[in-house]
Amino acid sequence: MQSFFTGGKGRRALDGAKQFTTLIGSATRLTGTLRGSENCIVNGTVEGHCEIDGTLVVGETGRWHGNIAATLAIISGEVVGDIVAGEKLELSSSARVTGNITSPVVAMAEGAIHQGGIKMTREGGGVSSFQEKRKVTPDSEP
Repeated sequence: MQSFFTGGKGRRALDGAKQFTTLIGSATRLTGTLRGSENCIVNGTVEGHCEIDGTLVVGETGRWHGNIAATLAIISGEVVGDIVAGEKLELSSSARVTGNITSPVVAMAEGAIHQGGIKMTREGGGVSSFQEKRKVTPDSEP
């Protein structure tokens, strides 16, 4: 299995990620909107929204309260809010998600907990581009 720092193409979303430039540590609490085009790991607590044109990882100790929009999302911690992943969403066995999820590909490990709706889209159908998918706001309807 290739390291997620070296890149490559594989089944898991991290197989293609080249590097992570942002780390929110386990003792860190962030309030507000996280926007950018780089990969991010969250091991702390975030209260706000995410608009990442890249990979977002919410680690096992990570807590996210707010809506997430990312190209790729890997959840191992807790998310309370809607998640929109433009390419793929992975929920590991330790994931706990309360909210609606939208992505063309959803991978859920045994043991993951999800309470909410799932909308799987295809390229060219439904919500097809990252720009449209990331329009997840606090007031948006599922």
